[in-house]
Amino acid sequence: MAKKGESFNNLIDEYLKMVEDQGHAGSAGDQFIAMLMDYFFVTEKNENRGIELLLGTIEKPPFLSSAASLFDMRIDDLRSYVQGSSTADSLAGKIMLSPQYLKVFYPHHAPSFNKLPEDVRFELMDAIKEKNETIIAAFEKMMSDREADRKRTVMILIALIIKNIHYRTGAPFNKLPKNVEDIIRETFHNTDEIFTASQKQMADLQDDTKIKQVVKTLFMVKQFKDITGIAEMFKTELERYRKRTIFARG
Repeated sequence: MAKKGESFNNLIDEYLKMVEDQGHAGSAGDQFIAMLMDYFFVTEKNENRGIELLLGTIEKPPFLSSAASLFDMRIDDLRSYVQGSSTADSLAGKIMLSPQYLKVFYPHHAPSFNKLPEDVRFELMDAIKEKNETIIAAFEKMMSDREADRKRTVMILIALIIKNIHYRTGAPFNKLPKNVEDIIRETFHNTDEIFTASQKQMADLQDDTKIKQVVKTLFMVKQFKDITGIAEMFKTELERYRKRTIFARG
């Protein structure tokens, strides 16, 4: 079973990877099912081949029948589809209350919801509701991320990359002689421009000397390998946002 409180905050990145994969170049409905299998229920799918087969039988959302991409959906339509008319009739309910699912994740009980112990039933219903809301919230964030990718300035992009590096590495910040915004402005060009991933912008932002200077100034790192490692993370994050920006503005 999926981990309680499992986070799905990077749906937009996963979706772009899927779109780049020719194996998932089908309709928006096909893409939605692929996201269920390879993202929202990937832990369960990897646990048992039967779960993968079960996920493959899920009906494609009818509101995506004529959509060119998942970005064409309305969140209200998604919410209605996911929540259904009841918890049992919801998207996660149809999956997690199925005999196939119950056999795998509740092997010590009969594969029937009504035959599960009361405490297990309550736990399962809570898990279904949480999964449904997680799916809806992830798509809502994907939509808002796309809007942000269209409007982000170079300054905000660099600050976001730095924030992500700090979050992922835990590398402490130095005591700075001036604020971070001034340091960024003194290092990179045209930071108030909207980031469009133009050749000129990318050449400036990929400048290895500038990146390492910012790393040494902002982060409390002394060894060359640490500076190089964080600089590479900066470039990786930049490339991730480059792809997102091109897709959002395309």
